[in-house]
Amino acid sequence: MSPTDDGVVPRESAGVRPTYEEPPDLPSPPKIDRRIQFHPPMIAGLVLVGVLPILGVIGMFGIGRLDAEAAGELVSFRVEYPRVQRLKVRQPLRVFVTNQSDTTLPTVEVLVSSRYLLAFADVAFTPGPTEVLGDEFVFEISDLAPGETGVIAGEMQAQEYWQQPGTARWRVLNEEGNETGSGQVEFATMVWP
Repeated sequence: MSPTDDGVVPRESAGVRPTYEEPPDLPSPPKIDRRIQFHPPMIAGLVLVGVLPILGVIGMFGIGRLDAEAAGELVSFRVEYPRVQRLKVRQPLRVFVTNQSDTTLPTVEVLVSSRYLLAFADVAFTPGPTEVLGDEFVFEISDLAPGETGVIAGEMQAQEYWQQPGTARWRVLNEEGNETGSGQVEFATMVWP
């Protein structure tokens, strides 16, 4: 009970709880189809979430190195290259040429595809290339003694995603500049973020 206009509460209603009307019944909940529906982007996301840890465990996103090797009559040839490289990370590329003959080789040219090298930034080699022939950088190793290994060491920083294929080949030249042996290896580097 509420007080009268004078502000006085009647005595008979003092201490008695007022009664209220019962509230109306709540509306019934809407009918919802409780079946989960996956749309194509959701399925792709679930597959990606499932595959990424597996790829991480097998080393797909790590930094790995491989060797591409070949041998000719006069030299053995090995390219040590990054199998997987992270974007904006510097990695070495090394070429090893070993004289397997009994005589000193006056000149061995190592030709590396420019398509591979130009996919990277800040490429630096020691010794540097002597010239660029078409789509190849030419490096020269002189006076390679029997059993000696000449090394061309480079370092590069990945700047483009995905797989970067490359080739490296060698040409053994005699003192007159005529080719006496050659060969080629192929390799590729996968670049990830």
